[in-house]
Amino acid sequence: MKRFTTLDVSSPPCSSHHYPGKVFGFVDEIIAGGVRIEGMLTESLTGKSAPEFSGLRGWLNTPPLTVARLRGKVVLLDFWTYSCVNCVRSLPHMKMLHKEYAGGPFVLIGVHTPEFEFEKLPENVASAVKRFGIGYPVAIDSENTTWKLYGNQYWPRQTLIDSSGMVRWEHAGEGDYDKMGDRIRDLLKETGRPEESKDNARSNILENFRFMPNTTPEIYAGTLRSQGFGNGQVYEPGSRTRFIDPGKHSRDMPYLGGDWTQFPEYVVHATTESGYILLKYGARNANAVLGASDTKPVRVDVELDGKPIEKGKAGADIQWDSMGSFLLVAENRLYDIVRTKDFETHELKLITKADDLRLYTYTFG
Repeated sequence: MKRFTTLDVSSPPCSSHHYPGKVFGFVDEIIAGGVRIEGMLTESLTGKSAPEFSGLRGWLNTPPLTVARLRGKVVLLDFWTYSCVNCVRSLPHMKMLHKEYAGGPFVLIGVHTPEFEFEKLPENVASAVKRFGIGYPVAIDSENTTWKLYGNQYWPRQTLIDSSGMVRWEHAGEGDYDKMGDRIRDLLKETGRPEESKDNARSNILENFRFMPNTTPEIYAGTLRSQGFGNGQVYEPGSRTRFIDPGKHSRDMPYLGGDWTQFPEYVVHATTESGYILLKYGARNANAVLGASDTKPVRVDVELDGKPIEKGKAGADIQWDSMGSFLLVAENRLYDIVRTKDFETHELKLITKADDLRLYTYTFG
């Protein structure tokens, strides 16, 4: 019987701790060689009995499930959260695995574990599951209880459990979907299911994300994980501050213009006068987790290098009118802002007159 004892880590996952970008600059090359990365988890459970689900606030797409009652099946747990770009990019692959293997002795369960407070609400999770077209079971782990039992620090994170209830493989981050499929097939074969021939073309159906060296790391705006702003001003968290843009901008450092207040998870625009957030970044794709306290949509004008975003570089959430390119922030979630085919460096400026626009984090790919 094979024992899979390697924790695989592919492209840099979203982390429950803040890590400088340089930590992950070499991850692609290491994983390509099959090298194990030590210390990436609080605890590796490979070779141990899978913990029972605990502290859940509900289930979607299924009656309640338990690890004990799933004995006899191969179970893949996908720990995710709907505002994490790494998780969003992995969802098409999870849905393909569900489509390919569901109906036999295999169950895919998405364990939704929040990064931000707004992601704890079951109704928000249900809305995201519907928006992404997820048809497999989803556990709502709003207090991160099951997440902690499985020793997690990262989104996304996959844990593969064999038919006897033992953890056999663990993986953090995006990628390695072919390897994931191989592990599933090996464990299904142990249950007596006939081995199927692998469709090598399957891996080419979906875009496989590859981390680009020198990509801007995830940048948080709240006091819990912020590395500060480039304005060079003294400010007190929780108090309204007028930020002055120095005019010269370093890469990977956010700059504020106008009146803003910083809270633990986000920074919020604090006046109806025009203000902005500016960031010079390097990546192919740029995203931001944005929100507002009110239910009405908030307009955010978007400039790339001082101009409206041209359609060939716009993300899925960008709209246009006679005034230029903009976002409508109607709910707290991840917004897809810039998409380019190649790695490029740009200044991204988000401009608003709304007195409740919140920026939680920037993410890049």
